[in-house]
Amino acid sequence: MSAVAAVRQESRPAQGARKAPDEFAALDRLGAVVTLKRDETLFREGDAAQYYFKVVQGAVRSCKLLRDGRRHVGDFYLPGDFIGLDAEQDYIFTAEAIADATVVRYSRRSVEALAAQEPKIGRRLLSLACHSLNAAQQQMLLLSRKTAEERIASFLMGIAEKKGGMQVTLPMTRTDIGDHLGLTMETVSRALAHLKHEGVIELKSSHDVRIRDREALADLAEAY
Repeated sequence: MSAVAAVRQESRPAQGARKAPDEFAALDRLGAVVTLKRDETLFREGDAAQYYFKVVQGAVRSCKLLRDGRRHVGDFYLPGDFIGLDAEQDYIFTAEAIADATVVRYSRRSVEALAAQEPKIGRRLLSLACHSLNAAQQQMLLLSRKTAEERIASFLMGIAEKKGGMQVTLPMTRTDIGDHLGLTMETVSRALAHLKHEGVIELKSSHDVRIRDREALADLAEAY
């Protein structure tokens, strides 16, 4: 068993949990396992985009440091997410581990050769890249039109839909969420507290959220 396959085996869901088929099993032989400590950098903005990555365990954030010193968090990558599919010659953001993380690194040249041999993989990777671009467009709408509470609702719905359940685990900090949504840490905390007060969510801890009223949360998320 390859190192990549061993990591995938360890990260399988518990018995009884729903498991989607792995469309990218053929990539296993191309990948190398990379482990990251919290806040460790996977790559930096401007580095040559020689690799694609897939998160296996933990979480990774993409970020840019703006000219005025503020930080913008572009996206969060959770287990199963690919990083760098939309890169051209260079990476346009810095990628950092939110917490201890394990990722698989794939040489772009090797992946492109495999995609040429197996068009189904190439089409699926293209679909994921298009989805990433669509998500970026949705993020622009979110930042330009939605209220703080609507932004938080959209964020929680996005995580919930990715996980497929009512229980949402947030490995990122309130500051990370704020830098992603264009809000202060205090505003993020107030919006979450208000959603809790309204009975829409339950805050089991600072990182664990349970959605109590999915319909109400979706209505807020889809305000525009």
